[in-house]
Amino acid sequence: MNILYVNKFFHLVGGVERYFLELDRLMRKKGHQTSLFYMQHPLNNRSKWQKYSVSQISFHDPGLTKRWRQLARLFYSIEARSKISALIEETSPDIVHLHTIYHHLSPSIILAVKKRNLPLIQNLGDYHLVSANYNLFHNGAICEISQGGKFYKAFFHRCVKNSYYYSLVESAEKYLQALLGWEKGLVDLFIVPSLFMKNKLLEYGLPENKITCLPHFIDTGKYKYSGRQGSYLLYFGRLSEEKGLKFLLEVMKELPQIKLKIAGTGPEEDNLKDFVRGHKLKNVTFLGFLEGQNLIKTIAGSLAVIVPSLWPEVFGMSVLEAYSLGKPVIAADSGALPELVKDNRTGFLFKTADKEDILEKIKFLLNQPALIKKMGKEALKIAGEDYSPELHYRKIMKIYGNFAAGKKLKGNFSPGKGFF
Repeated sequence: MNILYVNKFFHLVGGVERYFLELDRLMRKKGHQTSLFYMQHPLNNRSKWQKYSVSQISFHDPGLTKRWRQLARLFYSIEARSKISALIEETSPDIVHLHTIYHHLSPSIILAVKKRNLPLIQNLGDYHLVSANYNLFHNGAICEISQGGKFYKAFFHRCVKNSYYYSLVESAEKYLQALLGWEKGLVDLFIVPSLFMKNKLLEYGLPENKITCLPHFIDTGKYKYSGRQGSYLLYFGRLSEEKGLKFLLEVMKELPQIKLKIAGTGPEEDNLKDFVRGHKLKNVTFLGFLEGQNLIKTIAGSLAVIVPSLWPEVFGMSVLEAYSLGKPVIAADSGALPELVKDNRTGFLFKTADKEDILEKIKFLLNQPALIKKMGKEALKIAGEDYSPELHYRKIMKIYGNFAAGKKLKGNFSPGKGFF
């Protein structure tokens, strides 16, 4: 089979990019032909598809000229549509599989795909499809104020970056897409990594026949399980407000005898370091961004992994990585995490943002070395059996096969001819 994979980033940013890169690698390993479409960036991996990549744009630049360029890319990109059209002409894919495209690539690429009557599938890694606030999180709490298509509320609530400007732009983009129907109407099938996310999208009005659940996968063979119990707690991932790191540091104030290591970067990094300095926390260490063997060694040296998320997580690749090294996970019961963490079997779930509950779970686990080992073995077993590349491959091929059998699909929404 010939598949075109599309994602705005071609370097590791988070779970979306990890899955995008691993899925491409898996399909090529199985003998399929793949091509890639993405945005230019200095951190990108090398690729023979570079000539088709879209020019880089940053939404952190406050300059007026740059903002006009940002707005244009948000709604439509002639460059992106032209380049993906050229890539399709060269590679003739059987199916196009989108990941995250908003802002940097724009929905205009959807039109290019459907002009050629190609099957179009999209993996959803956040809630952007249904909400102006794609994390459903604002001001330290879950926020679903715009549910029911009331996107104007996101503006008054400043749901996006706590800014009227960005909230207005995102709200306008949502109303335009609701009018045109490109994102929801032209994609043939949405793949979500958890049942929680599927149910959440159903709450927001997506039809059930356009959503299927397929969890991400992990190759446990790349991780060398030793059975060694480490000496510290570990958080690894993005350092942003919704990940609950400030809450975790408050917890560590009550556990001076236990070390916590934090691996990752993000917008909250400076604030978190200031908190540690201001409260003189000697038991917290920041490791910066880690990947590859450096990350594996750090996970292997931990006693347990902590996932203190405050937002409704759509999955949790960090959980599977911890499992692959036989590490139990202590996680908030937010979003999809209860689907991954088997309470009292592979770790513990605690009530989201409940300080007393997480303290109780951490203290209990630290005094149970035999239980830590038992949980770690169960975690490794689950990762290898329920989230294996082979199982994922069989399921994704079934999805692809259902659509690629006939490239021209029937019964899908079609905008006016002028859009093409």
